[in-house]
Amino acid sequence: MDQFKIELNCRIKELSKEKQLLLIRLINHLASMPVMYQATVCDRLQLMINENPWTDEVPGLDKKLFDQFESID
Repeated sequence: MDQFKIELNCRIKELSKEKQLLLIRLINHLASMPVMYQATVCDRLQLMINENPWTDEVPGLDKKLFDQFESID
């Protein structure tokens, strides 16, 4: 297995163990797929990275419920 030293700001420890595992499974899944599929998924992920849940329509996100929980914090 290749080893790389990459330094970056990573907040994965702020996520639950279940969400961390989900992300690792996604990485492993992508690594086992053809490059064309990897590129397609990465394009979709890039769209999600740029989403703003307060101003954008996010498929599957209940805006009213989101606003309620956000105002509690």
